[in-house]
Amino acid sequence: MNRMKPSNSTPARLKSLKCTQCGGAISIRGGHNVRTIVCQYCGACLDSKNEFAVLHRFINQKRPFMPLAIGARGKLKNVEFTVIGVLQYEQREDGEVYRWLEYLMFSYTHGYVYLCYEDGHWVLMHEVKDLPETDVEIVMPLKSKFEVRGHSFKVFECAAAKLTYVEGELTWQAKQNETIRYLDAICPPCLYSIESRASEIEYFWGEYISHKEISEAFKIECISPSTVFACQPFNCSPLYKSMAHGSLIASFLALLMYFMVTSSGAYVASDNLGDEVFKDSGTTSEFVIDSPGALYSATIRANHLDNAWAFFDLRVLNAAETEEFCAMPAEVSYYHGVEGGESWSEGSREETVYFRVPEAGNYKIDIEGEGNRGETNNPDPNFSLRSVSIEIRKGVRLGHHTLAWFFISLLLAAPYFVRVYRFEKKRWGEDEDDD
Repeated sequence: MNRMKPSNSTPARLKSLKCTQCGGAISIRGGHNVRTIVCQYCGACLDSKNEFAVLHRFINQKRPFMPLAIGARGKLKNVEFTVIGVLQYEQREDGEVYRWLEYLMFSYTHGYVYLCYEDGHWVLMHEVKDLPETDVEIVMPLKSKFEVRGHSFKVFECAAAKLTYVEGELTWQAKQNETIRYLDAICPPCLYSIESRASEIEYFWGEYISHKEISEAFKIECISPSTVFACQPFNCSPLYKSMAHGSLIASFLALLMYFMVTSSGAYVASDNLGDEVFKDSGTTSEFVIDSPGALYSATIRANHLDNAWAFFDLRVLNAAETEEFCAMPAEVSYYHGVEGGESWSEGSREETVYFRVPEAGNYKIDIEGEGNRGETNNPDPNFSLRSVSIEIRKGVRLGHHTLAWFFISLLLAAPYFVRVYRFEKKRWGEDEDDD
């Protein structure tokens, strides 16, 4: 918050002075654009443009835990920075208190930037003149979208916070308990912030910095964050990410191939058989097979099956019924009822089996069946379905192999996308499980 724009200040040697309020030693590191200095000993706010006169005092400040000390130096984005000031902001929401630090840093070549710290997370911020491509208010619905610099941002938070601690050099005059309103929008790893204080509105661009990079830059021990931050990117190896996306694409291609390859074939013949299939056996009328070697299907339907099961033994015979070419079992069962006031059903009244014959010619299918109501396996000699129908088709194409590849590819991709999904749920506070 309240992050100042870069400056083209010329290099200045390190200076020091004594606080005009308490006499404590104060070092000056921040260049010519420093407007005020807040003494760490007595909280006096000194005017650097008026012989360091006391403007006011920050009373009863409680010094927070600070991972970085004023004067710390480190290189971020190949730029050498020095920490010259620190602020703490506090936000209260639904009985919870959230606090964060903002370090003002100075570089002789790149001016002033802010390094924000909260719960082990770090964001490097600087003021920009880039405005959203559409009108944006300081208060907007969460996940509302707008464009800045060609990036699509989602509104993450709209809130108010107050300044609770100040120390060191600043490029403006801060006031104790000063309240600001802000809007934070995210496009990980980037953060775009709009801040309003008094009659002034400022715009800031931020980028998430890993705690490991901060540790290396400032030579300090940084805690590993246990939460997901607003603009924190989901990190994984590029190879793992590429494999997951490649597997997802492969799964959709396999599904597309399944619909392209699969065919129910062309109609050949159909027949209705009576109860004889349960008493002895029934035989269909003759039908012609003119594509030997092609895959044929036989779909048997028991349309009157009700809370019962039936088993059929199908045999493909030549027209003279002197030679059997293949045998195929088929089983159907259908049950339904009402339980707890809700209707339910399971099973199916039809089953499809597949066959091939080596030679063209006239053929028949002999069908023998047995069945019963309920779930007993003891055949009922009086069991009847009134009628059983069968339909024969040729040139059937099955896409089971492509469907198998679809599920295999999807399973390979799933772990990555499940992790991303859970990460995003935690980002937006929609997942109570932080494991």
